[in-house]
Amino acid sequence: MKEYLLLTPGPTNVPKRILEKTAIPMIHHRTKEFQAILERVNFNLQKVFFTQAPVMTFAASGTGAMEASISNLLSRGDLVISFSAGKWGERFRDIAKAYGLDVKSYETPYGEAISAEQVRQALKQHSSAKAVLVTLCETSTAVTHPIREIAAVTQGSSALLMVDAVSGLMCDPLLMDEWGVDVVVCGSQKGLMLPPGLAFAALNERATQALLRSNLPKFYFNFTETLKAIKKNDTPFTPGISLIVGLAHALRRIQAEGLDRIVARHQAQAQAICQAVKALGLELYTDSACASNAVTAVKVPSGIDGKDLLKRLRQSHGIILAGGQGKELAGKIFRIASMGAIDRQEIQLGLTALEKVLNEMGWKGNG
Repeated sequence: MKEYLLLTPGPTNVPKRILEKTAIPMIHHRTKEFQAILERVNFNLQKVFFTQAPVMTFAASGTGAMEASISNLLSRGDLVISFSAGKWGERFRDIAKAYGLDVKSYETPYGEAISAEQVRQALKQHSSAKAVLVTLCETSTAVTHPIREIAAVTQGSSALLMVDAVSGLMCDPLLMDEWGVDVVVCGSQKGLMLPPGLAFAALNERATQALLRSNLPKFYFNFTETLKAIKKNDTPFTPGISLIVGLAHALRRIQAEGLDRIVARHQAQAQAICQAVKALGLELYTDSACASNAVTAVKVPSGIDGKDLLKRLRQSHGIILAGGQGKELAGKIFRIASMGAIDRQEIQLGLTALEKVLNEMGWKGNG
């Protein structure tokens, strides 16, 4: 099978050493050997989430943790305020709708960030809201939302702040306990440098109390049973054993580099992409004031077929960038990720190939 360089906002290329760890001989999950691994993983996940709360792990994609946060913390008829400015905010909203909740949807134009003042006004209008749904990094537009400022607003309300950090965790700053974020969910295939297949959720004390009130249906994604199992370094159901073994190694690598350095590295790489893109004469889609460290969105230049551009990069150079999503952005932008294990050399390879393909397609750039 051909090997590709993934410069996409998930999944990303997984370091070979971590892949090797996921391929070690299988062990049974109801053994002291695996429970010791799980204990270390649970402890180190708390550091990554910047929380003292337990971090639950499920065999699922990040969407599984998003759905679980809805079904475990809310009840029939609850009013929920959803803030979206792209596909992934819309997904959180649609999950809440699927469970029959009373969803008040506030939709900011694509490419813009939600403001804390918008949240303040929405909570003033809907004071009975039980939750505010928001995304850390909206990967469809490469925008990061001001979670710290939003948390300062929600702390003074009865609404839980539930943050989808599937793409942004460890790329964009998110200090769960310090900022007062009630719920954080994440996935494995981005900043954590793993294949897809693990989902994570952390709840603070305020969110944990909501578990007692929830009456929505739940079985596999059951936070109460999972939290009980964590106390015994166990899981209610069969976990993703191989992925968790790989996660243990990835978390050691993360701790060795240092979380502050990792965020700084992502920021530096995102800035380097922005500078290079501008030097090529391309236009960024996202304003620098709200741009994410995880991914950069670039407008497809006039006269260029965006889908053909990505196809040529993939077929001729083995480099995969992400296109625009949905009717709003399909064929109009492409996205270059800087998350996880992606390094400067790989980004440079991608940018060099991008310039070459654009020239082959007749684009003159700054020339």
